[in-house]
Amino acid sequence: MTYQVLARKWRPQTFQEVIGQEHITRSLTNSISRGNVGHAYIFTGTRGIGKTTVARIFAKALRCETPMEDSNPCGNCPSCKDFETGNSMNVLEMDGASHNSVDDVRDMIANVQYLPTSGTRRIYIVDEVHMLSPSAFNAFLKTLEEPPAHVIFIFATTEPHKLPATVMSRLQRFDCRNATMPDLVRLMTKIGEKEEIEFESADLINQICKQGNGSFRDTLSLLDQVLSFSLDKKVSEETLVTALGIARISAVREMATGLFSGDVSALSSAYREMIAENVEPQNIVRALLDLLFECAEKIDRTDEIVSAGLLNPGTLDEVSAPEIFWIFETLAKDSKWTLESLDPIKVTEIALQKLALRRSFIAKSEDQSVEQPKKKTVFEPVVEKEIIPEIEAVIEPAVEPEAEKVVEVEVKAESGIDLSEYAKDWDGFLKYLHQISPAGASNLEQGNLLEPLTYDQKMVSIKLGFSSGSQVFLDYLQEKEVFDKLEELLQFFFLVEKEKVSLELIKVTDQEKEEVNFQSRMEIKEEIEVNAVKATEDLISNDPLIKEAEHLFNTSVDKVVVKPNKRR
Repeated sequence: MTYQVLARKWRPQTFQEVIGQEHITRSLTNSISRGNVGHAYIFTGTRGIGKTTVARIFAKALRCETPMEDSNPCGNCPSCKDFETGNSMNVLEMDGASHNSVDDVRDMIANVQYLPTSGTRRIYIVDEVHMLSPSAFNAFLKTLEEPPAHVIFIFATTEPHKLPATVMSRLQRFDCRNATMPDLVRLMTKIGEKEEIEFESADLINQICKQGNGSFRDTLSLLDQVLSFSLDKKVSEETLVTALGIARISAVREMATGLFSGDVSALSSAYREMIAENVEPQNIVRALLDLLFECAEKIDRTDEIVSAGLLNPGTLDEVSAPEIFWIFETLAKDSKWTLESLDPIKVTEIALQKLALRRSFIAKSEDQSVEQPKKKTVFEPVVEKEIIPEIEAVIEPAVEPEAEKVVEVEVKAESGIDLSEYAKDWDGFLKYLHQISPAGASNLEQGNLLEPLTYDQKMVSIKLGFSSGSQVFLDYLQEKEVFDKLEELLQFFFLVEKEKVSLELIKVTDQEKEEVNFQSRMEIKEEIEVNAVKATEDLISNDPLIKEAEHLFNTSVDKVVVKPNKRR
């Protein structure tokens, strides 16, 4: 007997064996038991999560001559046995990718008129139905809306958005969910026991399941690949790393230790060890991001991270939550270009070293400040440089006996920017800040004014709100050193005494945000950009030349992508 891959060998045969899709199987079994079966269904979702499997079980149950009380097929009647052989003339399965022309659909429409050779139903299963051409869909519409009484259509697709709305309106749609980690682990553990597979540790099962990325089929295919490398069905870390080319858990742990502690030597040593084992840089980055995500998620439960073997004891003692967020964000952004560079291996290593040396850069920057007292290094979660440039201010009030004059403020700043070019309001201040510290201005734009800024040349009052989604920026701006520097900048920009600067940073609850329709300046900017892109897409889609081309070629434009302008 030829070898059968695990994904096919362990394919569910009943509704109850389907994992993670209870919302679908329950609806289908209820329909069967009540006799309320529709004429057209579609199952959507990512690859390898059970769309076609559910479709086959449903078709088998509908054709079964002696169904079980729970609406499952009996597996023993002639219809069930005929289905299992794959030669049934009453359950026809076709691939939309290879039968996507209008002629293929016309052949199907001609055949649906024939009665089933046995039973009362004839079922058509079309996999990857989104691959049908627009003409094929158009030819299908009438039959799909009013098929013969004995015909049922079952579609499956990974890209439902590609189906015309006229088709979707004729179908009952069921969205399959991605497999969760607990579901994958339980399935792998069960298969391991049944197949007598010996895993060196439970962590190896978790590793394979993570690589499966929410797909049952992908996860079992990876297990097949590992077993092909291991002749005795024993799976060790060495076997897993070599067979799949993934990062070794112990090496990732040492690399993370070097990253958090600033030990560049340990970091590079662990990184190069994995490269020598032929682990791709993207797999190393992915493994490190997974670990950083675990650390951010369990920052208050570091003992769980240590007990799981992800980090050495004490590694996170001197690391704050904002720091972990910043490292995760920076690594995720930097990896986009490092992995596509001319030399991904070296460029990625330099990017990792930069993260490890983050505190050195900030400390050196402070040492080079002009005549500033030495301050404690404060880690900044969203920018690599300080939010506010160093400013030396000397306040020299001049007061006449009869009347108080406007305070003169002398400011020494390296920027040399003429403040008279900026309006004395919040927009003007942010424009000015964008010139001297773009990252600092971006931090403030994560919030917005709760009421108009008041300024009377003697005093400036600002109430700045931040939603719960911007909590990390609010926490950072409330740090004393950062807050003081922000007040100094406001004093300098509005030409008032420091004690005349009233700055309040306020958290806006989700309820308050909804009640007053609060939006940060960044959200407003993004909304404007999205609307502009949408308007451009609509303009292109409705262009007379495009419409004429669609008519000439009897097709339609599925999607218009507007690429943003790249500013250099």
